[in-house]
Amino acid sequence: MSNTDTTEVNVLRDWDFDVNLSGLVAPTGKGGNILPTGYYKIKLADLYVNPDRNPNRVVIKCQVAEGPFAGAIRTTGFNKPQGDDDKVRYYWRGLAESSGYTPAQLDAGSVRLGVGSFKDRVAHIFFTAKDEENGVKYEDIDFLAPMEWTQQKQSFEMSGGATPTKAPTGGIGSALGETPSAAIEESTSALGSNSAEAGNATKKSALLTRLGVN
Repeated sequence: MSNTDTTEVNVLRDWDFDVNLSGLVAPTGKGGNILPTGYYKIKLADLYVNPDRNPNRVVIKCQVAEGPFAGAIRTTGFNKPQGDDDKVRYYWRGLAESSGYTPAQLDAGSVRLGVGSFKDRVAHIFFTAKDEENGVKYEDIDFLAPMEWTQQKQSFEMSGGATPTKAPTGGIGSALGETPSAAIEESTSALGSNSAEAGNATKKSALLTRLGVN
């Protein structure tokens, strides 16, 4: 076949399909591979359980909400607590505080958490990028209460982006995780429908003190 011959056999050009591309970040775009270590506001884009891999773990998709890396997605996750002494509760507390729930709401007693408690809420994180040359083998996400996030971000920027020597902790918030939406329920009543603006209450609560986190 000559170089000018465009004839091809056994090919079909009469093809089409349905696909939903909304909310995706192209692999060649800003949200592709590189996300530097730093402080980010993120949207809790999705929270789900993959029963085939681990029915006890909630996978959390974090999408950077603003700035030059808006749209970048990173994934973390927490196991479901198995009892009142399960340490993973601290991480869920951190996620709740990071996404705007107040100590008053969270200290009221037993609450019910679900995807509606967090999905699409804005949370505050410190992201550590993988850097094997400096001994950082894995990416890491710490959830911070909003006020703690603001203070640490200012210090981080003033120090020229030096990575904190100690992992940031927003009370419990950092260790806990990510962003709730209207479905933290205390017993039978919803605990989060009007709490999206409660980001200033970021202090450690009396409950955390009683739990021995301080």
